[in-house]
Amino acid sequence: MLGWNISVYCQMNKGTTPATTNSPQGTRLAVWQTDCFGLRWIDELVKEGEVIDLGGNGYPYYYTASFEHLIPPILIGPPGARSTWSYDDTDILGKLWEGKTVINQTAVISCRPEEWLLVVAWDES
Repeated sequence: MLGWNISVYCQMNKGTTPATTNSPQGTRLAVWQTDCFGLRWIDELVKEGEVIDLGGNGYPYYYTASFEHLIPPILIGPPGARSTWSYDDTDILGKLWEGKTVINQTAVISCRPEEWLLVVAWDES
């Protein structure tokens, strides 16, 4: 299966500074699965200077951005989200595999617009 599993997290430090690849993950705000072009939206935000690419090799890639730049497009509908998640017969699905897009509305409304979030994108190919 070609695609990405993307999660957006609060930081444990309340997001007072940009995240790093070593930032502890706090509450997960959203998770979704996309096709192989599923990072185009965030790469565009990087080009616009609204998201910082922290690097990675797809296992995973890391990004950080403030709530105000990241969450509004996700609330409209996570970019490129598959309506039904897919997997191959040989995939190992752990107990934490959601199998569907999830947006934690309760956690989202508790965030501040200037709060820095962490995005983790895993290559599922």
